[in-house]
Amino acid sequence: MKAGSIRLNLLAWLVAPGLLVLGIGAWLSYQQAQRLSTLVTDRQLIASARMIAEQIGYSEGSLRLVIPPAALELFASDSHDEVAYSVTDPNGVLLAGYPGLDTPAPPKAPVSSAESRYFDTVFRSEEAMRAVSFPQSVVTPTGTITVNVAVGETLKSRDALVMTLWTRGFLEQAALVVAGVISIWFGIARELTPLLRLRQEVRDRAPDQFEPFDADAVQSELRPMVIALNSHMDRLKGQIERQRRFLDSAAHQLRTPLATMKAQIGYARRTRSESEVQLALGEVDANLSSLARMTSQLLLLGGVDHSRSEQPGEISDMSEIAKQVVLESAHRGLDAGIELAFETNGPALVAGSRVMLHELVVNLVENVLLHAGEGATATIGVRRAVSEVVIRVEDDGRGVSDEDRPLLLQRFQRGRNAPPGGSGLGLSIVAELAESLGGRTELPAPRGGKGFAVAVFLPANTEPAPRDRV
Repeated sequence: MKAGSIRLNLLAWLVAPGLLVLGIGAWLSYQQAQRLSTLVTDRQLIASARMIAEQIGYSEGSLRLVIPPAALELFASDSHDEVAYSVTDPNGVLLAGYPGLDTPAPPKAPVSSAESRYFDTVFRSEEAMRAVSFPQSVVTPTGTITVNVAVGETLKSRDALVMTLWTRGFLEQAALVVAGVISIWFGIARELTPLLRLRQEVRDRAPDQFEPFDADAVQSELRPMVIALNSHMDRLKGQIERQRRFLDSAAHQLRTPLATMKAQIGYARRTRSESEVQLALGEVDANLSSLARMTSQLLLLGGVDHSRSEQPGEISDMSEIAKQVVLESAHRGLDAGIELAFETNGPALVAGSRVMLHELVVNLVENVLLHAGEGATATIGVRRAVSEVVIRVEDDGRGVSDEDRPLLLQRFQRGRNAPPGGSGLGLSIVAELAESLGGRTELPAPRGGKGFAVAVFLPANTEPAPRDRV
């Protein structure tokens, strides 16, 4: 699944909660606007009812009242709401006002004479009203009676006030959210600037430019990525440099036998002696064999470079592999006058490709056959230690000088007393194979003080060999 834009994703994750908060705020603002508008309306109603109630009195054997104009002028507004009022005696007889202003049923519990009740009603079954019922006590010669004053107003003005208060509150909150979104957008853009700058630096890099990027130029959360990128660039630089040196050396090493064979073929074509032609062809055949061996080794080295990043998934027994190689090479040892011996202290398991490990031992034995010399004795030993498997190949042949020894693990390096025919790749293949498996290669001094010794150390594996698995 393709990932989207960091900027848009961050903005969405930050704005979505803001919109949710805005929605909740709008709903709360609407509720608050309704409460405030109702409170304003209720106060107008109770003020009007009290002004009317104050004008009620008893005179000449009956209740008398005059409706003050100010009691109705309280409701003047642009909404042109209708106002209704009624004054009824304790028996519900209308003394003054408008019939049809329905008042709620009296409460079951007794109420004080000064207690008012607010209610929603319908005036003449047409328009909804907000009204108040206010009890007023009137003193008469026979005692005190309670007159009910009711005042109601239609809801146009209240609804307009609700919308005004709610719209203003909503617009203020929306302005805050918009300002927050703009601030978040600019903040995200500013914080992404180092990442975008790093992207441009990567794009502008030349193919052969491997300098590390500045990890301090980005935020702390991005520094591990930049450090990892620098580490990868460093590994890539080393790999390319190794390949460049390898190709340069390989071209040089291949050019020499090719030039030699061309000269030999030219000599064979010019000579008329059959014996000299056969001699030249024999030398060409030997050079071709050497060239084929070198080509095979170069391909193997390329495989080693490719497998450096791969995790070994195969378990192999080095004792079995070394024994097989010695048996395969025994006849060549007899032809070269070299005695090959094999020693082991039991199974020695390592994690690695059997093909690669077989080639590692083949190159060790090949080195003996090429350089030990006639009459030498070579011992190929495999020993399982606590955490390592040690493959040691030692002979008592001609050996190498102390000056040449440190160079022999490098590609295309040979001892000064080495016989012709080698490529200088055998021990470097062994060293790089061991390194790719997490091991190392050393060239210790031979125990007998004469000859040559190679020791390869590989990490031991405790898992059973594949053939022993159930």
